[in-house]
Amino acid sequence: MKKLILLAAILACHVCVSAQTIVKPFNIPMKDSIVYQVENAVFIFDKQHVEDYFKGLDTILVQRKYDKKVFRNIQFAHLTEEEVQRHYGMVTKFWAASKANPMHYSTDRISLFWNDSETILMPYLDEILPELLEQGWVQVEDRATKKRVKQFRIDYEDIDLKTFRIFRFDKINNRDIGKMMLRESEIFLEQMHNVQR
Repeated sequence: MKKLILLAAILACHVCVSAQTIVKPFNIPMKDSIVYQVENAVFIFDKQHVEDYFKGLDTILVQRKYDKKVFRNIQFAHLTEEEVQRHYGMVTKFWAASKANPMHYSTDRISLFWNDSETILMPYLDEILPELLEQGWVQVEDRATKKRVKQFRIDYEDIDLKTFRIFRFDKINNRDIGKMMLRESEIFLEQMHNVQR
């Protein structure tokens, strides 16, 4: 019985200790930034990250013949190679024409995947945002207080043998789990909802 209790305690400690990471965003001036607003947070990051991402995609999409598996975002999962190529062509035209303009995005508004307005960029922003957050390249503001946060945490969840990150504000007290900012699984997995009658 003692061994069973000890094993349970060790497992509980291991899960608590290894299941989160603290991120302190770089305090760097943003010369030309994108503002991306979600339910509880506002993310601000440099347009240069998007420029670098597109330069990489220019090469990798051609090498992989516009395979939809280049993207993790669920919105690309049902596309053919021709559709990936067409969508990428649309977004690169938009980016070339608009990257000098201010860019503000919000998940409060509906964005259509095939729209040729500024919302065409959102799936690509969703694709790189988790990496930028984890690396500390994104300045984060709490939408409720309008204050910039000095640090936030990343929790992890396993779904279908894949690990996804959950970005949260820091805990306020011991009972608080921290408000969620962004959940990767909502971007990269098909969302199934139970419909009750």
